[in-house]
Amino acid sequence: MSNKHRRTTALEASTCDVISSLPDELLHHILSFTTAREAVQTCVLSMRWLHVWQLLRRLSIEGHEFTSKIGFMEFMDNLLLRCGCIPLDSFRWATTGSVYLNDDRASLCVSYALCCNVHELEIVEHHHLLNLDHSYFTSAHLRILNLSGVSITDIFIERLFSGCPALEDLVMVDCHVLAAKFSSTTLKNLNITSRSLNVYDYDDDFEDLVIDAPNLISLHLEDLPFLAPCLVNVSSLVTAYISLEEESSSNFDAKYSIVGALSNATKLKLLSPVDNCDDYPSLLNKMLNRDLQRSQTLNNLKKLSVGDWCVDGDLHALIHLLGCSPIIQKLTLCLGLIGASVSHQGTDESEAKKINCKHLKKVKITCVRGDTRVPNIVKGYTCQC
Repeated sequence: MSNKHRRTTALEASTCDVISSLPDELLHHILSFTTAREAVQTCVLSMRWLHVWQLLRRLSIEGHEFTSKIGFMEFMDNLLLRCGCIPLDSFRWATTGSVYLNDDRASLCVSYALCCNVHELEIVEHHHLLNLDHSYFTSAHLRILNLSGVSITDIFIERLFSGCPALEDLVMVDCHVLAAKFSSTTLKNLNITSRSLNVYDYDDDFEDLVIDAPNLISLHLEDLPFLAPCLVNVSSLVTAYISLEEESSSNFDAKYSIVGALSNATKLKLLSPVDNCDDYPSLLNKMLNRDLQRSQTLNNLKKLSVGDWCVDGDLHALIHLLGCSPIIQKLTLCLGLIGASVSHQGTDESEAKKINCKHLKKVKITCVRGDTRVPNIVKGYTCQC
């Protein structure tokens, strides 16, 4: 019998390279789960794989895979040169240790990604602060931007929102945030978690952090020293997480109301970082209690998490919050070390009995062992079902 009509044996079938016979679209999807360096290494498998990696639409360059800065930069240059300007779904590069890019090289990488009409861009710098060239941020396709270890100035944010009209998600974690205003009609998700800074990094007349984003759905503000959040127009907010620093509370402008601006939220978390300063809880308590007095009913709020500031004194803030949240379903008290051993005033039980939380299903309290406030909270809280 000729070889032409011979059937494939079981051994031959089991060793056949089925993956290589897949169409390019499936191979690109498979390689999208690998790093760029791993994808490039597949070129040695066979002639079939020689150029597959060059058409990837998702590139992830990880600095931890390289042992030297020179090797990392050479790989970056060769990768971008070989790939050309094919459209990208996502582009990410992260540095670590002694492997990093300088400001100019990092800005060129951003320019490359935006020229490829990238939809999602992520930049992670762990060990030094990047100053990116804001003039490169011009793209009608960029929707998601994640930044870490980047200096954020007013002109950077202004150019970002004006040059990227499709931007919906902006995440800035461990960044040096010096921008005073975030104004966008397209932004839906905003996450700002600043890196620890020295007081001398700020001017005495630094402005408050103004957020004007009418279509914003999710807001996360954490560790913002010397920045007081001023929520001008966030009527579409559904989820909000706000953790206020002591310096923010002292700079807070009386004309702004945090709680009032979050009146349409369904999930709200208002916390304060743990601090050993004895008068710190009173600062937040004074500011947010004033805020509560002029805020309207939180008609959509279902999940509420609060920190030490809300259980200071006679629990008035906690009682007020529960009283203006008619459909609340879950309450979480995140108590830190502040006030754990401080004696508190008695709760006005007549005021507590006015609370009508008929939808409340779960109350969760996290605290240190021996926290003297917890018995008062349990005793002072009344739920009418």
